[in-house]
Amino acid sequence: MRSIHRTEGSLKRYKRKWQRIKNFMSAQKLKYYSESVQQAYLKHELGDYHYYQLDRQKRDLVNITEALGEFQKTGRLFMGPRKQRPKEFCGSAAASIKSFIEYRQGVLNLSDNTIKSYVFHLYSFCCYIHKYNINLEAIKASEVLLYVEDMNPDKPANRHVSLKILRNYFKYLYENKTLSTDYSRIIPKDNYKNQPKLPSTFTDVEITQLLKSVDRGNPKGKRDYAMLLLAIRLGLRASDICELTFDNVIWERNIIQLVQFKTGKAIELPLLPEVGNAMIAYLKYGRPVTDDNHFFIHALAPYERIHSSDMGNMVRKYMTLSKINYSNRKHGPHSLRHSFASALLRDKVPLPVISEALGHSSMDSTMLYLRIDKDSLKKCALEVPALKASFYEQKIS
Repeated sequence: MRSIHRTEGSLKRYKRKWQRIKNFMSAQKLKYYSESVQQAYLKHELGDYHYYQLDRQKRDLVNITEALGEFQKTGRLFMGPRKQRPKEFCGSAAASIKSFIEYRQGVLNLSDNTIKSYVFHLYSFCCYIHKYNINLEAIKASEVLLYVEDMNPDKPANRHVSLKILRNYFKYLYENKTLSTDYSRIIPKDNYKNQPKLPSTFTDVEITQLLKSVDRGNPKGKRDYAMLLLAIRLGLRASDICELTFDNVIWERNIIQLVQFKTGKAIELPLLPEVGNAMIAYLKYGRPVTDDNHFFIHALAPYERIHSSDMGNMVRKYMTLSKINYSNRKHGPHSLRHSFASALLRDKVPLPVISEALGHSSMDSTMLYLRIDKDSLKKCALEVPALKASFYEQKIS
């Protein structure tokens, strides 16, 4: 755990919870820890539980217990939060929610991310139905509105999406005669306007500081350095870096060709010497032997591909090690992509070229970066006309 930079406070938290497992095993006269012991212990502590219905402390107990089993099987621990587990729908709304998502997917050909959004928001409603033992087919308008009223007002974007999905869901129930009343009409419409926040960026000095914090004297450091350079020098998203395969790197032409995971758009980028040399150093001296075709692999067995969440944890780790002050700034992989775009703007690179480099499917996405080009924005400022002295001398009646 220390090798993946867990704090001493985290170590103490893990040890306290693992001691409870030891006490349970002693009481049950169990000599060896196994997956069946793990399940028995969690059932003893939590009963028959649904993970996403647990409070934070109980989720932490599950995560730390499962981490022990993960280490026993694979010899490694996750660097950050536990991997997301599939949400299990239950109660009277479960079947209709599943059929609704399948219907929307078939009609609209939804992307994987949109489907995840449907699952996320409807799971919350499904838990509400199950918690209060509400029969969906006999649900009342007051019960629907009570659920809407309990939505967190401090997350307007989240609430806006949830209301929209819920409205479509109830319209589906009415059209399929599951409900005799169209409750989609009573779900309120909000006046939320999507105003994207300013992208978080880092200066050239901070980027240099970040790269210097990577220990390239070991295999893991060689891998991390190459992954960071792909984000910093080429502006690739974490998902595309993690999905990168040997087929995407055309060494003979010094280019990287790939279809972006998010947009499905094909892009071609130059394999800069700095980036290419880092990738070669990883292949020669850092990458474990495995049949996996993905370029970047976990340093410890089992030798599997890196995922976006792993890269997110990795970037945040080096941000901390480099002692960069990232307060009030996001500091994950996407901030490196934003920094790449910011550097191009400072170098007066035309917007269409930046759009092509970032692989945006629409110029509108690239236009958002204009708001961080402070020097150019200052040139657009208008002089404030001077006011006559009489304006300041007037009295308020």
